[in-house]
Amino acid sequence: MSLLLQRPRLGTALGVGVILIVAVARSQGLDGLKKSYEEEVAKTVLPLRQGYRKALLTLEQSLAAKGDYAGARQVQEARRTVEHQIGDVPTAVRTNPVLETGGRLKLTTGGEGTGGLREENGAWTGWQAAGGAVRWWLPAGMAGGGYALELVYRSTGSGSLPLTVREDFHGLTRVVKVDAAVAADGRVRLGVLRMRPGASMLEVKLAGTGTPLDFRLLEVHLIPEGGGA
Repeated sequence: MSLLLQRPRLGTALGVGVILIVAVARSQGLDGLKKSYEEEVAKTVLPLRQGYRKALLTLEQSLAAKGDYAGARQVQEARRTVEHQIGDVPTAVRTNPVLETGGRLKLTTGGEGTGGLREENGAWTGWQAAGGAVRWWLPAGMAGGGYALELVYRSTGSGSLPLTVREDFHGLTRVVKVDAAVAADGRVRLGVLRMRPGASMLEVKLAGTGTPLDFRLLEVHLIPEGGGA
């Protein structure tokens, strides 16, 4: 029913576009005609692509909530293709993490935040409300095994952060004691996270209310067991 209702609106928009193009053709040459045509096509297609992107995002979030991360990643790739087409690519997804020497991985602002977490001046901020999370899609070729988790942060105050860190199947929960880091960035080791071979994502989630003032997460390091500090 909804598709039938959309057809007259689309046809009307195309009809108006044709009238405008014909009008322009009477006063402009080939270049002007081509430009007018492309502008009218963009006006017609853009709302359709934006609606498609929104539907893909909803499906992606639904699959991720159910634990179907392989399906969510497939939908995410389709969403990013549409975002490139409409020129709406969030800064958060432009950076893809790359495995370093020895299998180490550094995750920074190249992720996707939910629940009030957002990127601001090269850091993740908004660590107050329970449920806020940052998710990174991991590069292909992640080896399975144990990885030491290290957070690099800045904070103008001290307090505690109850965090849950997980990959596709395994996870760990820790209460992080935050010290005010004024002269240098703070670093804290959370423990060892088991990761299955080919894990597709890593999520850092606030499991309870955060108390430090102005806590800013700069980096998350995944260091293979035996990979050094």
